[in-house]
Amino acid sequence: MKKKFMTSLALSILSLNLFANMGPQGFSEYLNSYFVETGSFFGDSIQKALDVGFSEVRSIEYLEDSYQHCRQRFQGKDEVKLFKGSSTEKLWEMIKDIDQPITFWLDAHIYPPIKKKPPQNCPLIAELEQIRQHPIKTHTILIDDMHCCNTLAFDYLTKDDLIRKIREINPAYEISFVPGGDAGEFPNNVMVAKVIHK
Repeated sequence: MKKKFMTSLALSILSLNLFANMGPQGFSEYLNSYFVETGSFFGDSIQKALDVGFSEVRSIEYLEDSYQHCRQRFQGKDEVKLFKGSSTEKLWEMIKDIDQPITFWLDAHIYPPIKKKPPQNCPLIAELEQIRQHPIKTHTILIDDMHCCNTLAFDYLTKDDLIRKIREINPAYEISFVPGGDAGEFPNNVMVAKVIHK
């Protein structure tokens, strides 16, 4: 049964043709007490967050197979809190009790995208709006898969659209880009938004 489940999950991953997460530089430069992820998928980013020392990791996943896989993978790790559902609706519930700056890893979108009207493949604007509601305005925000900007996968959102929304949270956010992919093979594929304390 477990082998069948893993085969099904592996096939779904291959069919999604998703790029790997954060590049080899990892998350250590963006360390806060809390790491909040949208799109758990296989759990690799959760593990990377644990490896660099985040005190608590919260992650939400929409797909049942991926959610169950992560439950098994991180069973017994009290510092990992897993949520099932859509970040479009539930991100606020995940963060409203946190009273410290958070490192956000926003990586939830449908790929390959679904053609429908209106497009609803990418929750980024809804996620950023929920982050805007939080009283702390100095969170670190990382957005994966910049290659999807201007495509149906991101509902044709541009980088400028995302930057404008981020600066609604705090105009002092500085924006940069770092590589994605296990070997850094996707240049500038992760957007980094940080408030630099001078």
